[in-house]
Amino acid sequence: MIEAINCAALCATLKPIQAHLDDIVVPFAHAEVMQAQLLAVVPQQALDFLVLAWHHDHFVYQCQAKQKQYHRTERDYWLAGAEGLLEAEFAGLKTWVFAHLDTLVRASSLVEMVNSLIRPYLKSCKGQITQEALNLIMFYHNHRRYKSGKRQGKAPIELLTGEAMQAEWVEL
Repeated sequence: MIEAINCAALCATLKPIQAHLDDIVVPFAHAEVMQAQLLAVVPQQALDFLVLAWHHDHFVYQCQAKQKQYHRTERDYWLAGAEGLLEAEFAGLKTWVFAHLDTLVRASSLVEMVNSLIRPYLKSCKGQITQEALNLIMFYHNHRRYKSGKRQGKAPIELLTGEAMQAEWVEL
């Protein structure tokens, strides 16, 4: 539909997007495969409840204190519904479904996180950033320890490799 506008600027913008369209939709294919795997074990309605509970559980960690209570209440509401449907199997299936959903890579959140990390540096140097500066930002991001949340005290590189860092990022 955008091509129908026949605007040169839009067509130039669309070409790289169209060239990578298959790469862009990969997360949807992964989600479809995961849904099929989960539905093979958990009934549809119970799975819907568990997915909504998982979704709100993630917001509990991400939100400010004001909204945490709302997301806790929603999470507990959907978990109660799933527990009513699954009865004795609830605890095991909840753990299994949450573990599977935790493996999903939410690409846009990764991109936004990197953009938010780099944005202040780009503003301070008026968009003229060197490769060395980008490498330093990358090193900092991969080696700094999280200060809060469920990954508190761990650095991304530690989570990736499973090995503890020997020193703080500044010393490294």
